[in-house]
Amino acid sequence: MCRAVAIILLALAAGCTTMRDRLSDAQSVREVAHAAANFYVSDGEDDTCVVGVVRGDAGEPVFACAGGASEHSLYRIASLSKLFLAPVLLKLHAEGQIDLDRPVSAYSKLNLPPECARVTLRDLLENRSGLPREFLTPWNPVDMWTAFSCGFVGSNIYADFDERDEFAREMWRSKWRAALREGGNVYSNMGFGLLGMAVEDALGRDLETILAEELTRPRGLADTTYFPQGDQTNRLTRACAGHLPWFVRRRHEVPDHRLGNALRATGGLFSSASDCLTFFRSCWPLVDAYIKDRPLESYPEEAVYGLLRVHVLPNGRRIVYRAGMIYGGASFVGYDPTSRTLVVILRNVTSWPDRRGFDVMERLESVK
Repeated sequence: MCRAVAIILLALAAGCTTMRDRLSDAQSVREVAHAAANFYVSDGEDDTCVVGVVRGDAGEPVFACAGGASEHSLYRIASLSKLFLAPVLLKLHAEGQIDLDRPVSAYSKLNLPPECARVTLRDLLENRSGLPREFLTPWNPVDMWTAFSCGFVGSNIYADFDERDEFAREMWRSKWRAALREGGNVYSNMGFGLLGMAVEDALGRDLETILAEELTRPRGLADTTYFPQGDQTNRLTRACAGHLPWFVRRRHEVPDHRLGNALRATGGLFSSASDCLTFFRSCWPLVDAYIKDRPLESYPEEAVYGLLRVHVLPNGRRIVYRAGMIYGGASFVGYDPTSRTLVVILRNVTSWPDRRGFDVMERLESVK
């Protein structure tokens, strides 16, 4: 019986087209990008996908679109939002408008616990405040029900602490105060949300205004915003089911949850592949400076690396990347410092952080 089941499973697997299958015949950067985009929509059952690639500091951007999207379609880019905000904060610090080395409590108007006096804005920016990834406790029945129910029906995992007052109340819980006292290098959506609110309080401007004045308007990034409006709404992709929610069929619409004012900084941006490739390309000097101070060779697989993570390719080379997931969006950006290759993948589905972007970057090593 077991042997029969195994044979059936092997037969089913043999009929599946993988990302590697799609990429195996690609012989150029353009072919790799198109093979990847077509895999997601045709074989991965996504709704739409755009892949952007640029090789070398002077290379021309290459875009591949599937499912009726274009390089100017707007996607929910989830945690890639943090990467847009980070250089803005560094610029504001250099200009003296904020001091990243001051405690968050010196700027924030929230009623925060005294432990926040030891946490600086830079600690929050570099994921070393000790705050958890989310305000959910593993194995707490209520929190686990929240997490699993979101996966089944698509409710908002942040509903209980996505406004300023709710967030501040959560910060006073004894376990999070203890986490602040202990510190540590933990990737934290909560920490970045707190950072965004503190910067708004310090400057007296909301994040949308700060981003527009300091980044998107000066650099001509017309597709990047927390609040799509006007023509942007015509290019906004649907919020669709991917791997999640489990009770919703693939490609069917899911609730278009928008992050509230407490967590907008952590993943609330909309952007296009065109804007993302333009912006992330401009960040190479920041990536290079970070690598110079923290050699990649000393970091293991999946190590937190500032706002990025480390991945080791099969040949031993290390790349840095960031993946994002939100209801109606999944995103990936990867930097290969050796080949100077940058890859952006945007999808309008809710899926686990995607690791198939690594297959794309690996294949790009062997094509012209």
